[in-house]
Amino acid sequence: MDIKRWDYQLEIKENKNLGLNFYRFSVVSKDIARAAAAGQFCMIGIEKVFLRRPLSIYSVDTKSGEVSFLYKIVGKGTDVLSDMKTGEKIKILGPLGNGYPIDIPKGFEPVLVGGGTGIASIHFLAESLAKLKITGSVYYGVRTKKELVCLKEFKDTGWKVFVSTEDGSQGYKGYVTDLLAEKIKNESVIYVCGPTPMMKKVVDTAKEKNISGYVSLEEKMACGVGNCQGCAVKIAGENKMVCKDGPVFAIDSL
Repeated sequence: MDIKRWDYQLEIKENKNLGLNFYRFSVVSKDIARAAAAGQFCMIGIEKVFLRRPLSIYSVDTKSGEVSFLYKIVGKGTDVLSDMKTGEKIKILGPLGNGYPIDIPKGFEPVLVGGGTGIASIHFLAESLAKLKITGSVYYGVRTKKELVCLKEFKDTGWKVFVSTEDGSQGYKGYVTDLLAEKIKNESVIYVCGPTPMMKKVVDTAKEKNISGYVSLEEKMACGVGNCQGCAVKIAGENKMVCKDGPVFAIDSL
């Protein structure tokens, strides 16, 4: 499907530190806000940084046109971005990629699993489903409770939230994948985005229990539209571009 996208230079509305090295920034673009689907991303162009950075869309307000992104300082690009102020200009190409299919059979529960900056994609999905009067369970895994950047927002939209922290500072002590394996029911549809080891474990659990679902892969990208082929992955024996063919893939295709 040919997805409409825009390449804009927009003013930053807000760029806020959420704790530790996590930040959320927002811009206003009614075009992007109306076109965006949960699971899609944008390529962010930062001054003095050569390549754009892919960031999953965190939240959208279609009335005001506000579009938000979550990121973590991990290198030069995100470090420069964290210092940008309200009113400064930033280049945004998007929305890109495909979104999460919302095909939840009657009597089944959506189960959302996220960790790291992958929680951005999961947050937008939870927000989108809640607007359709659909809620379920969110499994939110972090190293320590200070990384729980949007816990209240999930709860405020009616989702049941199961928290795991590796250091035991809040909720279940251990990995979110172990918590999920203990509690997941067969009548579920799983949606997952986060660190690769976490996603692999969730995929294994889903296949073991014969549960369908979707995974949003994270790969380094240079162009975001499939031209550079730098984000190639093997899916069902074929080379696929995470940016163009994904980032969302069905679990049973992996």
